[in-house]
Amino acid sequence: MSTGLLVVIIIVAVLLIGALILFSMRGRMAARRQERELQRRREVAAGEHREAAQVREQRAEQAERQARIATAEAERSRAEANLHEEKAGAHEQGMADHELINEDGSLRDRDEIAGSERNGVAGSERNGVTRADTNGERAPADAPRERTT
Repeated sequence: MSTGLLVVIIIVAVLLIGALILFSMRGRMAARRQERELQRRREVAAGEHREAAQVREQRAEQAERQARIATAEAERSRAEANLHEEKAGAHEQGMADHELINEDGSLRDRDEIAGSERNGVAGSERNGVTRADTNGERAPADAPRERTT
């Protein structure tokens, strides 16, 4: 064999080895590129799920808050119902006649009773709180009231 032929064989072998290395590196580079893309997609998907979780958590907190408000309103309504039931019992037993009779001994009108219950007048008069007299001056609650009709 001639030296030229050996040189050509060595060059071809080196080129073949180089080509094999290049193709194997290309496969690795493609695998790395694919792995990076997969990692990016994972991060995007995780971010979307975290955002959805945060939105649902906020909705759950709002629903819990509304439930607490509804519970408080139900408790208040129940307390008002109990209050009215107790007042009914007191009236049945004659223990709340002071709400039905004026200070001068006459019976109060139904409208006057209903208005005083709404405004809390009956309770404040019994507790000794002063009220406004007809001429705008303050008078003690136990002072006789002037009727204006």
